Amino acid sequence: MASPRKRFNTDSVETLQRYLQTGGIEGGIELTAKQEELLDRARFADELLRKNEYKREEIANVIKVKYGISRDVAFNAIVTAESLFSSCYPLNKKYLVGSRIEFLQKKIEDCYIDKDVFNAVGLEKQLREYIKMYPDFEPPRSPKNITYVFNGDLHQTQNNLSVEQATEAADNLIKILESKEDY
Repeated sequence: MASPRKRFNTDSVETLQRYLQTGGIEGGIELTAKQEELLDRARFADELLRKNEYKREEIANVIKVKYGISRDVAFNAIVTAESLFSSCYPLNKKYLVGSRIEFLQKKIEDCYIDKDVFNAVGLEKQLREYIKMYPDFEPPRSPKNITYVFNGDLHQTQNNLSVEQATEAADNLIKILESKEDY
């Protein structure tokens, strides 16, 4: 009995993911010619997907013409691109840098377990650079738009202030609020 057909070759996609996570050839993973072709198609599909100018059908047709492949294989390139690069969403640099930091921390730990101090030190240098790239947390700031609503027909206030005194007090309050960094 034949095994069920998969939507795409998950072994190749997993190999491509490892290849990209480890930094390419420097990570010790070499791709076959077929895998390099898949990666090239996926990068091209990712580029078209990120433009947000074309429908999936149009992207598949462009891939089909460029690489001389069938429509189904072109759609598989789109699926592979989405799997590898999460192309259907805007690029989240914070997430990518964070996941790279976690990956390097795990590799550094593995190096120390294997008593490979030389590689651990090299990876720590890379980790330091990624940590510099990771954005610092900035708390959300409130807007600086202050709307002052004055109802001119109400002349009676709690402290029996005149309209001019109330307006002057409100102006002073606005100046105090605007001078603060966050309110």
